[in-house]
Parts: sequence; C-alpha cells; structure tokens
Amino acid sequence: MSAINNKEGNQGIWWHPENLGPLKSVPYIKQFGSMKFSKVRMDENMRPHLNDGIEIHFVKSGKYKWVVDNTEVELLPDNLSVTTPWQLNGSPEGKMDIGHINWIVIKPEEFSVDTPLNLGKWTKLSKKFQENLGSMMTSENVIVIEKAKVFKKYFIELEKELKNQEKGFKTMVGNIIENFFIDLNRYLSLREQQISEEDNFIERLTQVVNKDLNKKWIIEDLATLFGMGKTKFTYEVKKLTGYPPNSFIINLKIEKAIEMIKASNYSMSDIAFACGFSSVQHFSSTFSQRIGVSPANYQK
Repeated sequence: MSAINNKEGNQGIWWHPENLGPLKSVPYIKQFGSMKFSKVRMDENMRPHLNDGIEIHFVKSGKYKWVVDNTEVELLPDNLSVTTPWQLNGSPEGKMDIGHINWIVIKPEEFSVDTPLNLGKWTKLSKKFQENLGSMMTSENVIVIEKAKVFKKYFIELEKELKNQEKGFKTMVGNIIENFFIDLNRYLSLREQQISEEDNFIERLTQVVNKDLNKKWIIEDLATLFGMGKTKFTYEVKKLTGYPPNSFIINLKIEKAIEMIKASNYSMSDIAFACGFSSVQHFSSTFSQRIGVSPANYQK
C-alpha cells in the first residue's frame, strides 16, 4: 500500500502511473487518491491539466477553488465533480487547501467529443447505456453535483478493496465503478429533465408578463398562476434568473422599451405607457439606472 504521511501535512493514499500499487490489476483506473491536507500545499501538478481519462473528485471536507476549462467553480464538502478527457481542470493557483479530497481517473477505451463513450471490455454495462452516459457528460459544460453524499460510499468501498486486495477484489472494484456510473447516469438524466422544466418555467413566465407589460403585476397572483406559494416562486425566479420577481419584470419592461426605441416610431410617453411605467420620469430614471444612459441618449 502507498500511504503518504509527511511533514508537509499530507496524509492518505495516492496511486498513479509512477506508483501503480493495486492499479496494476485494474489498468482502466489510471489514478486513485484519498488525501487529507492539514496545511495548504502549493503544487504545480495541481494547476489546470488534462488527464487521459474521466476524472472524478469528491470533497469530504474543506473548500477548493477549481476551474473546468475556463469556468471557475467552488468545490465544497459532499460536492462531486466530473470532467471528460478533453477538459482542463485543476486549481488555478496550483494550491490544495486544508481539507480532505478523493479522486479517481478512469481511462475509457474510447471517448471524445465526436466518439461515443466506450469504457472497455472490463464492464458489463450495455453499449447503449455507455453511449447515453457519454452523451450527457459531453453536453454538460461543467458537471459539479452539490450535496452528492450518495456518491461518498463508492470512494470508501473502492479504497477498502484496493487497500486490502482480497480474493475477488478486481471484480468488486469493477462492480463498484459500474454502480457509480449507474447513479451518475440517473442523476444527469434527472438534471436534464429539471433543466428543461426550469427553462420552460422562465419561458412561460416571460410570455405571461410580456402579454400585458402595462399591468401592475402582483407577485402572489403570479405565484398562484404557476401553482406555487410566494416564497417558493420568489426563490425559483431568483435562482434561475439571478433576479427577484419584481426586478425580473422590470428587466422585461426595459427589454421591450429598448425594442420600441430602436423602432423609432414611438414617443417616450408612448413607450413609458406601453411598458407599464407610471410616468415618463419614472421610465427615464429606471431606464438610466438599468442601462447606464437615459432613453433619449440611448436613442441617439
């Protein structure tokens, strides 16, 4: 077993191509690690990098600033991140903060942006399942699953099997990874459905408000229209748009106002009335606040 316990405050295990250990028996696993850092560690190897495989991280404790391609993410306890072989990922500063993180790199036989996922002969997962999983992984720019405690058990079980190497451990390791991929597939499928439903919700809300921008919308009425209470409705709108409902509605009014200004066929009073502002002055001040210039200057 390759245990690490040194003066730099690193404690745990790490098997990799230069120190394969039990991975010699399961060559589709390129790396496996479970490291606890009691001190901040600077390591150039942790800067954004490519791995020749599917790289998966699970955070047991601590907080890690991470990047996937050019997207910054924050990995928190019980977060799971998954990156494809063509995605750069790592710490932008080459820094491992205090905490405990697990990771595994699985080398598929085939997998690229244009090539369906083929895990290899070791797995019993069907070709259709693998291709579907690979398609979802490819379509998602960044996969970070929050509150992913359900995946924690797989790293615990894998560490145990790889450490002990009891009779049949190769079969057990394969089964554990297959079950991990089954759970990941279920989660990503549900997330695709959720994203579709969320997009549809905002699209419907936009249509409802745009049909009557001149109306003084009551948030409780909109919430009821969508079968929600005011608190849940406000939470969902802010989560999906970045704005609370009233601000989101004002943004829609400003978007319509810009459209009418560009048409050059309307007076400022016509635009203010059509977009539901109480006066030209109210319209002008709100427009200036949101866009940075007055409607008159925007029109020039």
